[in-house]
Amino acid sequence: MQNILVPVDFSPTSQNAALYAAGLAEQIGSKKLVLYNAFQTILSNFHANPDGEGLDEQDLRPLQEDAMHALKLEMLRTTSANLRIESHCVYEGFGDDLTEVCKKTNTQWVVIGITGGGKIKEKLIGSNTLKVARNSANQVIIVPPNARFSAIRKVMLLTDYNHVDETTPFDVIHQVIIHTQASLDVVHIEADPASKERHTAIIQQESAVMHRHLLPYFPQYLTAYNPSFEQAIHDITKERAIDLIIIIPKKIGFFDRLLNASYTDLLAFHSHVPILVAHK
Repeated sequence: MQNILVPVDFSPTSQNAALYAAGLAEQIGSKKLVLYNAFQTILSNFHANPDGEGLDEQDLRPLQEDAMHALKLEMLRTTSANLRIESHCVYEGFGDDLTEVCKKTNTQWVVIGITGGGKIKEKLIGSNTLKVARNSANQVIIVPPNARFSAIRKVMLLTDYNHVDETTPFDVIHQVIIHTQASLDVVHIEADPASKERHTAIIQQESAVMHRHLLPYFPQYLTAYNPSFEQAIHDITKERAIDLIIIIPKKIGFFDRLLNASYTDLLAFHSHVPILVAHK
């Protein structure tokens, strides 16, 4: 399985994501987990504060490295010796696209926390999470503040049945199911039964394509009817005891709504279930 990158700013949000990533790495057999801290942005915030006058990179680096060391010790207490945890404290800006960082650290998956409303001190990582998920070429798992790792046993793939063969990252889905041994629910959401009837033929055709790719995993296929996309996800997640939600960012309007939603509203429907943003 792929190596994992975890951006951290030592806030509760990012530390929780790091602990989640450690549990995930053990389940899926990752050999390396990289903790990544970019503190140029933090330093600029210090300089914007009169109390931080005179601070430079050399002043801040020991603080970041001490915090990184403490986080690594906490993670090592709960992980096996088979997982290597590396740390990178670098003086550079935290960007919206971590593709190059993943290349430099030989990581393929990103696990990142997301900020709840009002958490001012967690803005550096948490407020950029959705942009990272959108812009990075790597697979990104978003970890809500209330998520605690437990073995992934049930996965939900959200689909709009729109050009399934061209848009669905089946290789990513294969990796997740093979390495977690989880069951798979394929979920399609319609506002009401009448809306489905208007394009039944297309759905049948595209679902057949989906099934051909996913046949080895014996997936369950569900259609939910709810004018609220978010409420439908919440209900299915609870009823089906889902541990991980997979979304395809460019083909599901839901992701665009997340980018424009307040963090409080964003977390209301998946307060404990991580989301894998799977890129083709």
